[in-house]
Amino acid sequence: MQTHRKTPLALMISGILLSGTAFAQENNESEERENKLKEQDIEIIQVSGSGRMATANEIPMNITAVGAAELRRKNITDIKALIADSVEISSPGNSNRLAESVTVRGLNVSPVNANNLEQFTRTTVAYYLDDTPLPNIGYRIKDVNRVEKLLGPQGTLYGGGSLGGTIRYITNQPDLVEFSFDANTSIYQVKDGGLSHDTDVVFNVPLSDTVAIRASIAHLDDAGYTDRITSPTYFTDEQKRIPNPNPNKELYEDDDWEETTGGKIALLWQPTDEFSVTLSHVQQDQLAHGTSGASRVTVDYACEQEGLEGDACDNKYSRYNTPFQVNDHTIVATYEEFSDRELTLDSIDFNWELDFATLHSSTSYFKDSREGQADYLGYGLVYYGWIPGLALNDTNESAYITYDNTYKGLNHETRLTSTGDGPLSWIVGLYHTDTERRLIFSEFYPGFDQATADFYGFDRQAWYGDTRPGSVDEGYHENFHNQYQETALFGELTYAVTDKLDLTFGARIFNYDDQNDPLIVDYTGLTNSRSTSRNKENGESFFKFNAAYQMTDDLLAYATFSQGFRRGGTNGFKNITITDQNGDEATLEVSDEAQNYEPDSTDNYELGIKGFLLDHDLYMQANIYRIEWNNVQTYFSQILDGVFPLNGTTNGPSAETQGFEFSSRYRLTDDITLRYATATVDAEWAETGEACIFEPVASAPDADLQCRTWEKGGQLGGAPEWRHNFGVSYETELENGYMTANLDGRYVGETPSDRQDFPDADVYTRKSYTLYNASVSYGRDDWKVSLWVNNLTDKRAETSGQTDLGQGWRTIFVRPRTVGVNFSYTYY
Repeated sequence: MQTHRKTPLALMISGILLSGTAFAQENNESEERENKLKEQDIEIIQVSGSGRMATANEIPMNITAVGAAELRRKNITDIKALIADSVEISSPGNSNRLAESVTVRGLNVSPVNANNLEQFTRTTVAYYLDDTPLPNIGYRIKDVNRVEKLLGPQGTLYGGGSLGGTIRYITNQPDLVEFSFDANTSIYQVKDGGLSHDTDVVFNVPLSDTVAIRASIAHLDDAGYTDRITSPTYFTDEQKRIPNPNPNKELYEDDDWEETTGGKIALLWQPTDEFSVTLSHVQQDQLAHGTSGASRVTVDYACEQEGLEGDACDNKYSRYNTPFQVNDHTIVATYEEFSDRELTLDSIDFNWELDFATLHSSTSYFKDSREGQADYLGYGLVYYGWIPGLALNDTNESAYITYDNTYKGLNHETRLTSTGDGPLSWIVGLYHTDTERRLIFSEFYPGFDQATADFYGFDRQAWYGDTRPGSVDEGYHENFHNQYQETALFGELTYAVTDKLDLTFGARIFNYDDQNDPLIVDYTGLTNSRSTSRNKENGESFFKFNAAYQMTDDLLAYATFSQGFRRGGTNGFKNITITDQNGDEATLEVSDEAQNYEPDSTDNYELGIKGFLLDHDLYMQANIYRIEWNNVQTYFSQILDGVFPLNGTTNGPSAETQGFEFSSRYRLTDDITLRYATATVDAEWAETGEACIFEPVASAPDADLQCRTWEKGGQLGGAPEWRHNFGVSYETELENGYMTANLDGRYVGETPSDRQDFPDADVYTRKSYTLYNASVSYGRDDWKVSLWVNNLTDKRAETSGQTDLGQGWRTIFVRPRTVGVNFSYTYY
């Protein structure tokens, strides 16, 4: 792997940044404009989440929007930072090379730890970049007008639908009126790390009265702060692994670095006031290297060093609290770990203002690919170490894994939104998607082919044939291929019963065709599997009902029932042969329910109130909700030969979540604003259920069908019971400019790292923590400078972890204290 790449986009940035700097220095003719502080109150931000432009306080749902100024002030530049700043949505907060399971309103039954493989991550949130639904959203938040968060299912408003909520990035569009130029750069340093920078430049150029172009480009060079050693500290010199990529280098400092270059270019043609067409191209290249965190010693080694045995050892140590192998910012990985990701998105949007409605049509094609590599030392010794020549003391080589994941597809959505003044208003839309997903994963152990040939005559060509040509030293391979098509008709009808009461009915009717083709091959043949399936449904439907009551001119109350949906899939489980009670061979066949998991759905019930109080000095919104989660998709594994897992998904019993959400801003004085938001959730299995891999066999009544039971009352995990965000802002005008100062705090309660299969199950729970961020800014005319500190108290709070089977747990912490300075310049 090359550690520094120069793509065409990366080369372009150098010229743009240099020319932008020269332009900013040479332009001294900009008109003097009145200094003013940008409003950051959520109530004044225009949002389109309801299908129409409106302010957040006018929309009868839990919708919040974070504007560009607030995003920049808080240094929110990607989805991980956005979720960390949210009280309603949770995720582990791993390094950027790792995908993660996202929990909204308690909807989660997956482990919330770090995992190298996207097959093991789950999300109940839908992501949109403008009008395009995406399976993941790695696009950085640059030249974004606002980010909208819509909580609860949204399938009657958006073609892509959602199970628990939707996050939308709304980018800035070309402007026909005036030329503008923005340049922003941030220089920062993490404790124990190098100097990093994050720079973006934006141009808007009207080419004529009817044509305008907007181009943005951004480049991140994060220097990292976590070191990597290539062998556990307790290995003898004879056991040390051969380092990768440099066999003579055992220490890699600041190994968790990242380089990302991305941008967007959009062309607007508006021949009349009523009609416009926008062509857009988005591209981003991200190389995320290394893993943040710290590796711990094994429990056995920790107890041996202290002479502890039996209960004395168990009472003091678990894998989560043993001493660090080096310190709190050094991990162990023989092989370098990285994710090389590329996103492209091309779209064409039409807007046409008709006499009775607005017609909007969006067609897009995206491709999101991620190739990477990760260390596999511990797993390699477990799965392959029994083979002579591959055991710990037989070789200095180490196992590693590679992955190659691709998502691509075509999305189209056309919607018609009424514009009349009568009591009836409506939105109707047509949505079609045709997407493909391929997740490829392989395990390699250098010397594997020779060791297995010597041990039992393994011949790769004879074993695999043309299935895996050229896969030298590969011991295991997965290739999960999926093709999905869906066509949906969706819409909402609102009737103003009185001046104060509106009733809304929404529906989504859709057909889908879901084809799966999973392939699994391994050197033992135990897990070899290939099964194809096709799930096809017509006329599926979900509904929404909303009642909104305008209590006063400033207060809105609402009640909502809405439904959400997530598609199913296919596993790669396989039949096995056993000996029955008569001494004869019998086949345990995988059940249809185990091999093919069904879609799951949600029924969301919500009551809320939002608006202004205290002469418009206080804005608040509050709601309570209850969600019934039906046919819950959760992780499930088949164990072969008592050792080798075939990982998959199954439908568990139903679950329920319920909670309360509140957010507010209060302008205490003309200069001081207070902010507070909180959310609490309780999520558990609503009934007891069981799932089994195999069908029963009459001649083998005692056969292990590999069943799993989930008991009513077990907690779902993944989210803290309480989260609180709070902050204070001070704004004042000076004689020659303006100044702002901000202090923000974030409390995250104890967080279970996994689901409970029964109420008293012992699940590792991460401790609660509180973080503080501070910033001060000074601005004058067209420029602004800000000094900021994140994690002000340098709190070492655990947020995730990763296992390596017997070679020490990795504990992942929030990023240490980070100090930075931002510069921005705007020209109109």
